[in-house]
Amino acid sequence: MKCLNGSKLALGAAVALTALTAAECRAETAYVVQIPTNVTTTVPFSGVTPQQPPQQYHHASNYASAGVVGLPEAPVAAHGNNLAQTLEMGTRNSVYHFQSGANNTSTAGIIGNYGNINVLQAGNNLKSNVVLLNGAGLSVSVLQPAGSTPVNVLIARLPGGGLLIKR
Repeated sequence: MKCLNGSKLALGAAVALTALTAAECRAETAYVVQIPTNVTTTVPFSGVTPQQPPQQYHHASNYASAGVVGLPEAPVAAHGNNLAQTLEMGTRNSVYHFQSGANNTSTAGIIGNYGNINVLQAGNNLKSNVVLLNGAGLSVSVLQPAGSTPVNVLIARLPGGGLLIKR
């Protein structure tokens, strides 16, 4: 009986020691804080112009400055010299650029499958560079109000399953 009581005492001591030394573990969030909480932004859509009817005769110089319409990979210069560029390598990826203002630049790249990137720029002279690497099933949204700092971020899923967020 003494041996059995000693085992119970040792087991009880081990459980108590484990409970005392156990610490609460929490993971950091993948949310990147870029905008102060007191910023209010309005997005005017007055820069939208109606399409003009197609002309029947075009000069060769017009084709050189028009860019390629319909290809998401081609850089397209929008109203107010806005620029949106996309690189997608993989399957079932989606990238959306929404720009309101002038002289905004947005570059987004996805290398992998099932990635989603959304960029909303509402202001002037805004810059963003976002790369999603091997982030299967990840969605990243960048919101840039007027006067915000440039966004340069790389989000990569590591081989062990963790996330690397490099700004």
